[in-house]
Amino acid sequence: MMTRRDNMMAILNHQSHDHIGSFMDYGSVGGDSEAFENGPAGGSGGKDWFGMEWSRTASGFGGGTPAPGKIILPDITEWKKYVHFPDITKYDWEGQAKAQMPGVNKKEQVIVYGCWNGPFLRLVDMMSMVEGLVAFYEEPEACEELLTAITDYRINTLEYIKKYFDPDVVTLYDDFAHERDLFISPEIYRSLISPQHKRFADAVKSYGMIPNKHVCGKPEAVVPDFVDEGYAAWEIAQPENDLVKLGKICGDKLAFIGGLDMQAKWINPNVPVTDDDLRARVHECIDKYGPAGNYGMFTMIANPSVDFVHGMMVLHEEVINYGTGYYCK
Repeated sequence: MMTRRDNMMAILNHQSHDHIGSFMDYGSVGGDSEAFENGPAGGSGGKDWFGMEWSRTASGFGGGTPAPGKIILPDITEWKKYVHFPDITKYDWEGQAKAQMPGVNKKEQVIVYGCWNGPFLRLVDMMSMVEGLVAFYEEPEACEELLTAITDYRINTLEYIKKYFDPDVVTLYDDFAHERDLFISPEIYRSLISPQHKRFADAVKSYGMIPNKHVCGKPEAVVPDFVDEGYAAWEIAQPENDLVKLGKICGDKLAFIGGLDMQAKWINPNVPVTDDDLRARVHECIDKYGPAGNYGMFTMIANPSVDFVHGMMVLHEEVINYGTGYYCK
C-alpha cells in the first residue's frame, strides 16, 4: 500500500492512488516566514520590504493582515513612482532553509513552499481593497502593467526557492474570491489575473516543481480555468462551491484539497464540540467528495470554539482511519 507521501504525489500528478489525502501530508515552508513579503514573523507585525505595514491579531490567528489606513499606492497609474520591489538577493535564503527544513520530512511528506500575496492580493493590499477593486474596472491597463511586474518579481524568487528549499510543490496564494463569489468579474479575472497565474505556473514547472493554487471563498465560476493555467491542485476547496459538480468537470485534471466547512458554521459556540463531532465531519466529506478521485481533505478549522492544533490533529487522524485504502476497495 502506498505511503502518505507517495499517495499525495500521485494525487497531485493525477495518477491512481490508494488513500484519501490530507493537508497534513504536506510539509510547509516559506509562506509567513518570508519577511520581504509579510513583514517580521511573530510579534505585533511590522513593515515588509515593499514598505507596507502588516498587523498581527488574534482574530487573524496570528497571521499578517494589511494595517488599516496604511496605503503605499494611492494612484494605480503612477505605480512606478510608489512601488519599490524587494531586492531578493539580500534575503537570507540559505539561513532560512537551514532554519525551516528540519521541521519537515521529505521522506514522509510532500514539501510545499508557500508564496503568499499573489498578484491580485499584492495589488489590492497596497491600495486597499476598495480602491484596488475600483482600479481593476477604471484602469485595467495600469493594473495589467503592475500585475505583470509583481508576477515577474515573484517568478524571480523561484530560482532561490528551488536552490535552497527544493520543494515538491510551490503554492501561489491569491484570494480573489469571498464567501459568496469573486471579488471581480470572471471576465476581469480571465483578462488580467489568469494570464499572470499561468505565467507563474509555467515558471514553477520549468524548475521541475508542481504548481498549486490557494484560493479561499467561492471562485467556482473560474475553477475550470485553473486546469488551463497549469495548476495541479486547488486549496482550500470550500463547500461554498459545488465541489461535486466541479469534481465531475475537472476532477481527473485538478486535485481538490478542501471540503471541510472552514469557518465551521455548524458549530454552536454554546455547545461543546467533541472529537466525535469532528470525526463525523471527516466521514461526511470523504463520502461526498472522495468518489471524484484526486481528493485531499483540508484538515483545519478557523473557529475559536475549537482548539486549532487539537482539531487539526483529530481531523487528520480520522482521515487516515477512514480514508486509508479508500480507492483500493
